[in-house]
Amino acid sequence: MPPTASPGHSSGGDSGRTAAHRFTVLGPLRMHDGSAEVSVGAPQLQAVLAVLLLRARTHVSTRELIAAVWGDDAPLGVLGSLRTHVFTLRRLLEPGRAPRAAARTLLTTGDGYTLRVAPEDVDLTVFELRTAEARRAWADGRPERARSRFVSALDLWRGMPLAGVPGPYAEAQRARLEELRLSAVEARWEAEIALGGHDDAIGPLRVLAAEHPWRERVHELLMTALHHAGRQADALDVHAHIRRALAEELGTRPGPGLERLQQKILTAGRGRQAGDAAGLRPPDRPYGSAQLPQDTADFTGRDDEADRLCTALEKDRIVAISSISGMGGIGKTALAVHVAQRMRHRFPDGQLYADLRGTDTRPAEPMEVLGRFLRVLGVRAGHLPTLPGERAALYRSMLATRQVLVVLDNARDPAQVRDLLPGTPGSAVLLTSRSRLAGLTGATLVDLRPLARTESLELLTRIAGEQSVSAEPEAAAEVLDACGHLPLAIRIVASRLVAQPDHTLAETAALLADERRRLDAFTTEDTAVETTFRLGMELLDAEHVRAFRLLALPEMPELSVPVAAALLARPEREAEELCESLVDLSLLESVAPGRYRYHDLLRLFARQTAYAEVPDHERTAALTRLLEFCLATALDAHRASLPDDAFPGHVAPLRSEGLDFTGPQEAAAWLLDEQTSLLGLIEQAAGDASLSLAACADLLLAADPLGRLGAQPYGIERAARTLAEAARAAGHRTAEARALYMLGGSVQQRFAMRLGAPSLDRAIELCREAGDRTLLARVLISRGGGALAVRDFTAAHAMLTEALAHCRALASRSMEANALGFLGLALLATGRADEGLAHCREAVAVTRATGDVAGQANALHNLGQVCLRTGRTSEAFDSLHESLRLWRETGSRFREGLLLGAIAEAHNLSGRPVEAAEHAARARDIAEARGDAGILARALAQLGHAHRAQGDADRAQEHYRRAESVFRELGLPDADDIARRGRGISP
Repeated sequence: MPPTASPGHSSGGDSGRTAAHRFTVLGPLRMHDGSAEVSVGAPQLQAVLAVLLLRARTHVSTRELIAAVWGDDAPLGVLGSLRTHVFTLRRLLEPGRAPRAAARTLLTTGDGYTLRVAPEDVDLTVFELRTAEARRAWADGRPERARSRFVSALDLWRGMPLAGVPGPYAEAQRARLEELRLSAVEARWEAEIALGGHDDAIGPLRVLAAEHPWRERVHELLMTALHHAGRQADALDVHAHIRRALAEELGTRPGPGLERLQQKILTAGRGRQAGDAAGLRPPDRPYGSAQLPQDTADFTGRDDEADRLCTALEKDRIVAISSISGMGGIGKTALAVHVAQRMRHRFPDGQLYADLRGTDTRPAEPMEVLGRFLRVLGVRAGHLPTLPGERAALYRSMLATRQVLVVLDNARDPAQVRDLLPGTPGSAVLLTSRSRLAGLTGATLVDLRPLARTESLELLTRIAGEQSVSAEPEAAAEVLDACGHLPLAIRIVASRLVAQPDHTLAETAALLADERRRLDAFTTEDTAVETTFRLGMELLDAEHVRAFRLLALPEMPELSVPVAAALLARPEREAEELCESLVDLSLLESVAPGRYRYHDLLRLFARQTAYAEVPDHERTAALTRLLEFCLATALDAHRASLPDDAFPGHVAPLRSEGLDFTGPQEAAAWLLDEQTSLLGLIEQAAGDASLSLAACADLLLAADPLGRLGAQPYGIERAARTLAEAARAAGHRTAEARALYMLGGSVQQRFAMRLGAPSLDRAIELCREAGDRTLLARVLISRGGGALAVRDFTAAHAMLTEALAHCRALASRSMEANALGFLGLALLATGRADEGLAHCREAVAVTRATGDVAGQANALHNLGQVCLRTGRTSEAFDSLHESLRLWRETGSRFREGLLLGAIAEAHNLSGRPVEAAEHAARARDIAEARGDAGILARALAQLGHAHRAQGDADRAQEHYRRAESVFRELGLPDADDIARRGRGISP
């Protein structure tokens, strides 16, 4: 779905919005009309208003209101009392309304009421917005801005929230709001300490600690402030006091944060820099993520290398482990994990781990790894920047105040890891690679060699047992020589001896010697590893050999149990037992419960033997089962995400049952977690003539909900382009149409409308030829939205009118609402404003009826644009603010930035340049963080308009120049508008 497009700028607009009431709940409940306070009245009337305010712009049923105000003590006739309160509130809110005129602020909706107030008219909403800005500023490494916004937010408080308001709802909200305040207070002083204001923080924190004696975070901050002030003894006294109080009063001990801080103070001593915030953590962020694989229980040797690496990590250096080029199985990963586990205490904010798959045909993209890391660090999927540079900048900002150890395993080259390196001391990196990473400035390089003879013998003894090895010392030496003293090879041979205790070391040495004579196809450096791989396979029965080979076929970095079950055509329990048996024999690795992966050499070996020894039809059948399982699951995810959206008829027969999802959040999480595997499988299958292009196309199309929130999955354009080319070469026109739709839509998602149009136009042709109305409706909506953006309104109207007819014939309500909203904009642009307004209102009604939250947010956005340009300013603001609230619920930063820009435009057209500049600046910040060029250009344009209206010609010109440049790069006609505006400014 393309971004919502404005049909052009209007120089007019209704600036006559009636003066709104303003409400305060962060203290006694108050209502203000302009500068005067309006008395709300009796406590129960306040309770009714409090419920409606805290649930503003949403429907509240009479049953919910009664329960919230009276609870279990509701008297007889309570419904009449409630109606009397609502009548009184309407008189207070609209004192000039005629007796029979419809209410405009407190509406009757269904079996209840809806209070329509703008978010900025309620102090709680303003508080939440300011604290959210503060937290983003802190995460972005801007503590001054964070402190300023926290102070500004806390200035809104006037005492106990909802003081004197009765009822169970108000009581529960008081506790919730007080917790929000305390969290903001803690974060405010945390930022103050980070900026060197530790002396100013000590007094208020002492008062706060006395008021909240069990709140450990307050005591942590007080200890930190005292320590920064050079008062180490006082800081330790705080710890002793709370430790004693917790033990005596609650029978418990301080949490890990306090204990860790005490140890840090004890070891650091006096004289720490006051502005050093390395020991502080950003407010309300997840920390302590432990992603490290399990340490090898029988890790042997490498003492010198491990000590050197630990010493380097203590110095906050970037550390790289490198091996001889091309040498695999030498123990790089085992050493990295062993060192990381040893040094966990040094990095209390957690450890991140990623296998970069540097030796695979599809190595991990830095963008993909950054996305995974950022989600672990607390960034929601919809908030991830879409450009690599912006994603890397956010990652470094979030690590700037943390002490995190990042383990990057199996790197391809320095270019792959540069964006994954922290930018400041405190955190550190361990790297492993087949090649020597000499291009990393300041890195400690460790080249690993094969194990020494004594170390090899110790490893063999630890696994196979002292008795077996000491009984045959000469045979043991022969085995170790045959293994090339490589840890992986020794481990496989030793596991074989454990599994077959009746076999001797002499027999194993003989088998290895014979195997070596048969491996003339391999290079010398790989011979030992290949030999042990084949020897390890001799332990397996036919079922395990089959599993070992088939599981290596797909281009997937990891395998889940359901995926393994699909590949092997076995029940999940049986598939899991097979995988665990392979893990026991060191032929597979367990990365998490129910998830597995191969060592890269083992995968290569398993795949080679599969192609050499497994019949073609069996390999094809395994990949087909996997493709169909992934397709079935992705379709289930699509249905859960968009229940009223008609999915195009399946080209491929559906012969597999996928996973079930309980709701859209679970479905979206699965799509995000598995997107790398899904896209890799699509590319692999598209290049395999024995696999179904139709299934590939359906699988790609089923991932469409990922783009709806602007959380563009990395690599989807590449997968779609690969599939489109394969389908075109094979003459598979239906699969080609689906791939082109996804390709064009992905390109348009980044506002490159003219680049995406050719793919969509070709998809339209193919759909018409095939008579595929369902896909045609989708493509027409996407193409029509793009036409609106480039102001080809006649074409947009024609395409969207046709799309609407198809949607209604298909009874696809979600697509119908989408088409209605875009068509409303097209009708407005072609001079049929009343029809456009009706279409947009119908779109809102459809989405509310279906419960489609994202669809409703989009429909309200379109309605707000039409209302704004037809003089319905109040309704425009209501629609746009409600759309913004709904998009924030979904977590889509892309759409949040889009709506903030639209609200900025509304303020500009209504003669409010100050408010316009504030909203446009927030939209700009989001767009710059995410790399959304189209949203950035629109925000800059609105900033230019706002500064021009305020007489600041220089700043207006600056924003206009930037906006024009971005618009021209995107090929959008807005560039000419902005150029004209810029030329109209007097020097």
